[in-house]
Amino acid sequence: MAEYVSVIFCRRCGSRYVEISEWNQGGKGTALMHCRTCGNSEGTANFTLGRAKITRAELENARTSAARKGRYEK
Repeated sequence: MAEYVSVIFCRRCGSRYVEISEWNQGGKGTALMHCRTCGNSEGTANFTLGRAKITRAELENARTSAARKGRYEK
């Protein structure tokens, strides 16, 4: 079964429970992302999210292959 998703992972704790809490801070096209698990918040500018149709197996693979300090997906 395929699903449409946009996925953001928290770099601090690895949680998938990340939401965009604000858009366009100060008119700069900034998105404020907030982790509901550890409370980490970070703004990012000049990027946008896309939507992809993926299977559950692909979603799990994305979760386990997230970039980490010193280890990036090849």
